[in-house]
Amino acid sequence: MLGRLMLITLLLIGVLFTPGCWSRKELNELAVVMALGIDKVEGGYAVTAQVLNSGETDTKRGASMGSLPVITYFSVGKTIPDALQRMHGLAPRTLYLSHLRVLIFGEKLARAGLGDVMDFIARNYQLRTDFFLLVTKAGHASEILDVVTPFEYIPAGSIYSSILVSHDKWAATGKVTLQQFITELKRDGSDPVLSGVRLSGDQNKGKSIDNVKKITPDTLIEHTGLGVFKGDRLVGWLEEAPSKAVNYVLNEVDSTGGVIVFPEGVIGFNVNQATSSLQVSFNEEGIPEFKVRIKVEADLSTIQFPMDLSQPSTITEIEKRIEEKYNTMISRSIQNVQVRYGADVFGFGEALHRKYPKKWRKYRDNWEEHFKKMKVNVDTKVAIRRIGSIVQPISRESK
Repeated sequence: MLGRLMLITLLLIGVLFTPGCWSRKELNELAVVMALGIDKVEGGYAVTAQVLNSGETDTKRGASMGSLPVITYFSVGKTIPDALQRMHGLAPRTLYLSHLRVLIFGEKLARAGLGDVMDFIARNYQLRTDFFLLVTKAGHASEILDVVTPFEYIPAGSIYSSILVSHDKWAATGKVTLQQFITELKRDGSDPVLSGVRLSGDQNKGKSIDNVKKITPDTLIEHTGLGVFKGDRLVGWLEEAPSKAVNYVLNEVDSTGGVIVFPEGVIGFNVNQATSSLQVSFNEEGIPEFKVRIKVEADLSTIQFPMDLSQPSTITEIEKRIEEKYNTMISRSIQNVQVRYGADVFGFGEALHRKYPKKWRKYRDNWEEHFKKMKVNVDTKVAIRRIGSIVQPISRESK
C-alpha cells in the first residue's frame, strides 16, 4: 500500500515538470505561408510571401466579402530574416513557414549566387526540406506570386501541382526540392539545376480575379526548361531538348512524347518508361571516358503516312530511328553544356568519384576544365510496346 502511494506521489510530481504542448500555436494566431519569392534589390532582398487567408475557409463569409483564398505580402530588408520581420508590420498574424510548398528565386538573385539565401533556408528550424525550388526566367519572383491561377483554389497549390505534372508528363522541367539542391551543391563532381518559370501574357491583368473568369486567361504561369548552375550561381538556360537530355541522363524521365520524321511523313510516340545508367572507363592514355546507356519503352501515338505495321521489320525500323534520334539529341546536348557552360549537371564527376575514388583526387580540384574535354558516348535501346487500337494507319486503310 505504501509503495503504491509513493508511486502515485512520484507520478503527480512528474506531471508538474512535464507540461505538454509547450510550443503550441493556434491557427487563428498564424499566417500560414504557402509560397515565398526572393528577389535581389539594391542593399538587400525583397521577399514576397503568399499567405493562406484562413477566413476564406468560411465560404459564405468569403463570398459576401469577395475575398481571395490568399494574401500576398511584400517587404524589403538587408537580409531575408530582416525582410520577414518587417513583414509583420503588414500582416496581422505571425508568419508560419512550416507548410511552404514552393520557393521561387528571381533570376537576378540566382545569377548573383544563392549561397547566403541557402544558409538562411537550411538554418531556419520552421522550414522543411520537401518543398520545390524554382527560378524565374527574365523576371521577378514577386510577379509570379501575384498571379491568380485557374484550377487550384490556392495559387501556390497550382504552382506545386504544375511542377509535378510538367516533370512527369513533359520531362523538360525539374522537380527539385531543397534537400536535393543542397546535396548537389555539396557533392563533388556535379552541379545543380533548377526548373525555370515565367509569366505568359499580361502581368497586370493576372493580378485580378477576372483572370480566371475567362475561357482563355490573360495571364498564365509557364514552366520553361532548366536553369544551369555552376556552384550556387545560375549561368544559363537550357531549351526543351537539352532539358529533356539532362533528365534522361539523370534517370528523371517518367513519361514524355516525341516525333521522328520520315521522308513520307511523321510518326509520333509516347515514352512510358525510361531508365539510364552511367559507365566509367579509362582509355589507353589513362583519361576517363563515359558511356550513357538508356533504355526506353514507348507506344506509337500517331502515324501520318501509309506504313505496314503488321510487319516486324517495320517496328524494328521505327525503333532504330528513335534510337538514332536519342543518341544524336543527347550527345549534342551534353556537348553543348560542356562547351557553353562547363557545368557538370549530368553527374559524370560524381560517377567517377564513386567508382574510382583514388583516381578522382587527380581531377577533383579542376574538374570543370576536365569535364569540358571528356568523351561521352550515348547508347539508346528502344522497345515499341504498343501500336494502338488499329494496326494500319487510316491513310493506308482508306485506300
